[in-house]
This record gives sequence, C-alpha cells and structure tokens, in this order.
Amino acid sequence: MTDLTPGALAPLHNRDFRFLLAGFAIGQMLMPLQFITQILWVQSTAPNNIWLILVAFIATSRGLGGLAFGLYGGALADRFNRKHLLQLILGLQVLTTSAIAGFMYLNLTGFVGFGAFFILTFLSSGLQSIDAPTRLAIVPDVLGQRLTPSGISLNQVSGQIAMPVAIMVTGIMIDQFGFSGAYGTTVIGYLLAMILIGMMRYAPSAQVQSQQSQPYGLAQIKTDISVGLRYARGEPVILWVIILLILLMSLGYPATASLGPTWVTTEVGVAIPRMGFVMMFWGIGSFIAALMLARFANFVHRGALIAFGALLFSLSFVIFVLGKNELNIMIGNFGLGAGMTTMMVSSTILIQHIAPSDMRGRIMSIFQLNMAFAQLMTMPIALLAQWMGLAALFPILSYLTVAMVVWVLLRQPQLIRATIRQTSG
Repeated sequence: MTDLTPGALAPLHNRDFRFLLAGFAIGQMLMPLQFITQILWVQSTAPNNIWLILVAFIATSRGLGGLAFGLYGGALADRFNRKHLLQLILGLQVLTTSAIAGFMYLNLTGFVGFGAFFILTFLSSGLQSIDAPTRLAIVPDVLGQRLTPSGISLNQVSGQIAMPVAIMVTGIMIDQFGFSGAYGTTVIGYLLAMILIGMMRYAPSAQVQSQQSQPYGLAQIKTDISVGLRYARGEPVILWVIILLILLMSLGYPATASLGPTWVTTEVGVAIPRMGFVMMFWGIGSFIAALMLARFANFVHRGALIAFGALLFSLSFVIFVLGKNELNIMIGNFGLGAGMTTMMVSSTILIQHIAPSDMRGRIMSIFQLNMAFAQLMTMPIALLAQWMGLAALFPILSYLTVAMVVWVLLRQPQLIRATIRQTSG
C-alpha cells in the first residue's frame, strides 16, 4: 500500500468512506466463503446421479434472485436513503444466513430440504443484488466525482486483500467446524458491517429526502426501471460495456467460478483442505490488479482497460482448462482474477462518470445483471457437462469466450476509445 500515490489514498481522509470501505471488505470476504461452502455441502450430501445438477442450481438460484431483485434494488437506491437501505439489507442477510446455516447443521436434504435451501439462496442473492448497486451508487455521494475513481479502486484493493484470505481459510474452516459452522460465522460479518454503516454521517440529497415521503408503489417502480433501461439504451458506451460483460460472464464465469471448485476437486483431483490454496490465486490476481488500478486511479482511458481486462480474462480461461494440473489452475486463476477486477473496476468508474446521480442506482443495477446472467448460465452448462463431461466442454467454452470478446471489441471500437474527464472538484 505504500506504493500508492497521495491522490490514490485521498479518499481515506473521508470518515464515511472509511466505514463504507471496511464494510465492503467484509462483504468481499463473506461471499466466497459462503459460495464455496454451499457448493461443497451440496456436492457432499446430494445423490451421486444428480449432484452436479444441484451444484449448478446454487448458481441458478443466485442468478434468479439477482434478476428478480436487481433492477428493483437500483430503483430503491435512487429513491430512498442509501445508508438506511444498506442497513435494512444487512439485517435481512443475517436472517437468511442463519437459516441456511441451520439447514446445513440439521443436514436437511431430500426434495423438501434442498428445495428450502435453494429458496433461501434465492432470497439471499436477491438481497445482495440490492446491496451491490446501492454501495456503488453511494460512493460518489460520499467522495464526489473527482475522488470516485480512487474510491472505487480502493474498494477493490480492500476486497482483494480480504478475498484471498477467505478463499484460503474456507477449506480449513469446513474441515475444523463443518459446513454449518463455517457458513454460520458469516453472520458475525454482517452484524459488524451493519455497525460500520450505522456509524456513517451520510445524509441523502434534498431530492431524495423529499421523495421518501411520497407513495412508492409497483407502478412507480416499473416507471423508474423503464426510465433507467431507456437511458442505458441511449448511451452506446454504457450499453456495450453491459453487453460485453453479460456475454463474457455468461460464458466464462460458470466454468471458472460457479463450477470452478468442482473442476478443481473432481477433474484435477485437489483435496478439499488444499483447494483453498489453489483457488486463492484468483484473489491474488484480483488484489494485484486492484492495487495497480488504485496506483493509477487518474488514468483516463477506461475503455482500453475494459478491453484489456476482457482479453486477459478470456485467455486465462483457456489456461485454466488447458491441463489438469495445479499449476494451470493457479496461473489461470491469477489471470481470471486480474482480468475480472480490471473489467469491473474500470466499467464501474466509466459508467458512474457518464450516468447522473439520480440515475446512478438504476444504471448500476443493470450493470450488475452480468453476474445474474453468469449464474443463470451455470445450469445449462452443467447439463451439457453432465452429457459431454467437464473435460470435453470447458475447453470449447474457453475458445468461444476468446472469440466473443474479440468480436465485440472489433465491432464496437468506441468502447475501447472511451475515456473519463478529469474534474477539479
């Protein structure tokens, strides 16, 4: 961190941003721990003939939750006090997390048990899809446009410090405390994040304060979402950033992330206690990329960075599945993490620079749909893998991902040329 410039560290002088940053880091630590624990629990308890389908349905449940709640969450973030909305979502996350840990502890499997587990996963993902655009939308409110690129980059630095640690200790925690104990510890993180958000002095704009007292029903929600979608369609750079990420994540994320632990433990043969070490290279790559992005937070050519990140991610996917050995997994994961972070951070900065404050929550919720589509695609990919085999399918997907990225970048050169303007305040 000592290599960062004073400009890159400037957001840390803001008290509210420090609390927001700490909460973000906690969230980044909880997500992989929860997701990997869910995958391994289902993998170890489901019947042998359907376990891969049920593992894929975890991501499908998450994707459906993201689609069902995502756009609605962006509309809420533009309408209500973003601080209070975050506190409410975190409180509800405590309840859903406790319930899922309880199902694991009681080992409730079978049709009813797995059904309830997937419903809770759906609800938890829906809450996360409201949390994410709200957190992203609040950063410019707290820091202003000039410091937002540095703030977004520091968010990623903090998250990528936390994420490799979480991935590395997940296998150890499961080995020591069992699936329910490992999953249940994440409740503590949500409670701590609630406290941090509560300590912020953030106050919404006068426009938001006046809107809070107005009735807000389904008709208004639908209108707000429609306005956001029309705005995104009218901005070619925003539109094609979103399209690129949806296509890339739909092809690349299911194999490398949603089904990544399955590939590592079944095809490569890595033991669960060592799995965290092998998988943590994704987090290390993300951390180094986030550190570089923070170091050069004033870099204006964000479109070029998005293109670079997309190419790095897709080529690393090829490496990830090229050979069934730990070295390929570690190198591939490193590039996947670095590429994804470069894409996501640069896309967030570019979109927030273009979108006005009163539209920011809705646009960021549309942007976040790339993850919902990525998780939804896990099920059809798992069904194909059940038929073809993981070893046959994943290399084909990797080559398709590279070809798709190249096609989009050649077809939409304005995306590569997109820049942000430096402001003085």
